[in-house]
Amino acid sequence: MRRPKRDPKPERPFPPDARISALHPTQRDPTRLTVKVAGRSVGTLSTKLVDDLGLAVGDVWTEHLRTTLAGALKYDKAFRAATSRLARRPMSRGQIERKLRDLDHEADTIAQVLERLEQLQLIDDQQFGELVVRETMRGRPAGPRLLRQKLMQKGVDRTLIDGLVDQATSDDDQQAESAKELVRKKLPSLQRVDAATRQRRVYGLLARRGFTGDAVRAAMALLDGVDEADVQ
Repeated sequence: MRRPKRDPKPERPFPPDARISALHPTQRDPTRLTVKVAGRSVGTLSTKLVDDLGLAVGDVWTEHLRTTLAGALKYDKAFRAATSRLARRPMSRGQIERKLRDLDHEADTIAQVLERLEQLQLIDDQQFGELVVRETMRGRPAGPRLLRQKLMQKGVDRTLIDGLVDQATSDDDQQAESAKELVRKKLPSLQRVDAATRQRRVYGLLARRGFTGDAVRAAMALLDGVDEADVQ
């Protein structure tokens, strides 16, 4: 259960003549800089963001600078949350978006982060979707319905899903052969069951793997030639 948020402490005001007093590397990561105003830390940013914002020691702490820095700190926090997860495993744009929403990042900040991740090619739903298809079909053939379901669960852009599924399953003959291959692998484990049970279990397997009706019928036809003596 998520703990309720505490009300933030009121921000202690800076003196009217406050300026950025320091930009120095953090102890843990020299690529990040602690920004200090009037000797007080207001946050840490990547060196790139500091350069992009043009921050420099001596800059007057205006309301505009305060607002700009606050936005940069929100973006930096969300960007680091996204990249830390992408470092562990590939993710779709939709998955990252949901995760950042769950972490209570603002919609504008999330949009900025997603745009930057795509620019850096850290998220690519086309490539990610192809990976999902390969992993789903690795070792066990799968039909279009299962592939579509997996892609949707992984948050792949819906405009790409039909193309990804068609690319993997457009050959009807190959679909039927894949379904038959699955049945052939399953039959040895059904040696001790009766014909009706065998039919039910094989049909359930093909349905769970998402094959089309035509592919299921072609594969089920293999059972018609199975003699009871062959499986007992």
